[in-house]
Amino acid sequence: MTTTSASTTASATTGTPLTSATGAALFDRWTALWNGDFSDPEAFLAPDFRVRLANDPERGAETDEVYGPAGIVGLVSAFREEKPGLRFVVDGPPVVDGDLGRAACCWYVILADGSQKSGIDLLEVVDGRVSAVWSVTGVRRFAR
Repeated sequence: MTTTSASTTASATTGTPLTSATGAALFDRWTALWNGDFSDPEAFLAPDFRVRLANDPERGAETDEVYGPAGIVGLVSAFREEKPGLRFVVDGPPVVDGDLGRAACCWYVILADGSQKSGIDLLEVVDGRVSAVWSVTGVRRFAR
């Protein structure tokens, strides 16, 4: 079954086209935010930005309420305070579908104790800015 959201349709027909280079730059900026660089999130996040984290069910309601650039900065800032010493890294180039306005990429995080976990993020891009992110984190690093 295929469904199309209004924002997906808009990304394919208006604004800045989503290219491989744009997708990589957006993932670099998204990763920098998770590494604590909160400078000018409005430059790459849409005003109506939403995030969907497949996280701990006890925190699901909290993360489902995140809205806009300020909302994700607040969430990530609090997360980094709870778990200091994390370093997020993009793990390879993103796969970009400019027609759908989506880019997916693997990443990993190095925890304070040196252990690592992998994840995958899917960005929806409208007019050159990220309008939504779906993110899944695993319990270990992907095998190489």
